[in-house]
Amino acid sequence: MRRVSSFHTLTLLLLGAVALVLAACHTSSPTTIATTSAPVTCAAAANFQGSGPAPVPTMIDSTCASIPYTPGSLNSNGQQKADVFSWLSFVALNWPVNPLTCTPNSGSSILTDANNPTWLTYLSDDAVYTAGQPAPWCGGTTAGGGIKARLMASQSSYSPAVQKILAAHPEVHLVLLHNSKSHDLVSTIRLLGASSNDQLKGILQSTQLPLVDQNGRFVRFSISLNVDEYNYIVANKLYTVPGQKATPNINFPMGSSSTAVGATEIKAAWKVLGPGDDPTRFFTQQAIVYNDAAGDPSPGTNPVTVGLVGLHIAHKAQGQPTWAWSTFEQVDNDTKSFYNPNCAPSGSPSCTANTATATATSEELSPTGKPLNLPVQVVPYLKPTNPGLNSSFQGLLAGTPFQYYQLIGTQWSTGAIGVEPQFLGASVQETFVSFNSSGPYSCTACHNFATATPGGQKSDMSFLVSAPLLKSPHATHP
Repeated sequence: MRRVSSFHTLTLLLLGAVALVLAACHTSSPTTIATTSAPVTCAAAANFQGSGPAPVPTMIDSTCASIPYTPGSLNSNGQQKADVFSWLSFVALNWPVNPLTCTPNSGSSILTDANNPTWLTYLSDDAVYTAGQPAPWCGGTTAGGGIKARLMASQSSYSPAVQKILAAHPEVHLVLLHNSKSHDLVSTIRLLGASSNDQLKGILQSTQLPLVDQNGRFVRFSISLNVDEYNYIVANKLYTVPGQKATPNINFPMGSSSTAVGATEIKAAWKVLGPGDDPTRFFTQQAIVYNDAAGDPSPGTNPVTVGLVGLHIAHKAQGQPTWAWSTFEQVDNDTKSFYNPNCAPSGSPSCTANTATATATSEELSPTGKPLNLPVQVVPYLKPTNPGLNSSFQGLLAGTPFQYYQLIGTQWSTGAIGVEPQFLGASVQETFVSFNSSGPYSCTACHNFATATPGGQKSDMSFLVSAPLLKSPHATHP
């Protein structure tokens, strides 16, 4: 009994000692406190000059309304920084506009108003390169600005039939007359006749062809330019041939600050929404569409609902002498809108990747509005450079149509050694441009050919400068 009792006492003592040791260990261990990372704003990511990767925003706030003026120092992590710059530009340009200034309204939010983007108030090239004086910026000093003002700035160029529809439909914000991207290169016929460069001729010929969607409708294109570029054009009278002749060194302004972001051109591709299209997955507008030079509205329904399917942003940002080129596309382009996974018969033109099914002179619709051309089977040459970044911004834009857009890539200047990446284009804007090891599937490679005519001087990557040739009054306009 005594042994048992002693053993029992010893056991209790040992257990007590162990408990004391455990307690001591527990109290001497550092207390773990749960922490959360501070949110990253667009202001923290914009115009980033650090050596590491650019911060990626984790929230949408009023600082996202500021258009960035530089992708920052690209000596390291260049592509990532350039792609963040592109997404910040996309968000700011699609930010709700202040119609009095045609600038992003920091008091509003893209998350609650996705219908009035800033870039859609920028004047179209048709309103700047006119037969007379360019339209005033943002409606002028006595008129209100906004998307409608941008539309009416080009009113004189619309046919009586189009103006009649406009008068009956105040909800219309777009008049889309261009059925091929050749308008981006201004006068295809003149340039083809004037150019001795085979590569440029190949680009011009391929971009003259209409892109036909899976519903048999032509894609339309529009071009806008920002106030920095507009002011330079007006100050130097580049909308006239004499003005071009008097400007031997065309040099658009480069970004330098948040109030002087640099010359910017925005080139949009639109499709007519129809059977099988989900309008909630597109940024949409009401538009009048027509195809011919006489301005006759297309047969069938007009106006129509169009959805944005491609957006090029060309920006002469700080540190980017050959401009920064951002390409965005709607996510359904290569799976639904312009692609049929069950296309038949195999090997036919309409089932062969990126093969034109209509010519520059093809009619789009019959007099009753029936599509006349087979769809083009669009297969992208390039995949997005940064899918993870796309997912991040798409998540931030959830609940808006802009969550259904993706950045394909950003082409940026690396200095003396050239540009990165070597290739960049959009499947719905450069569909028929050749893709090979020597190009020309490249924004900079193409726009490097841009010249003013008749002077022949380089026009700083912009084909728009040749627009005065399209309207004969420019030849003598002072």
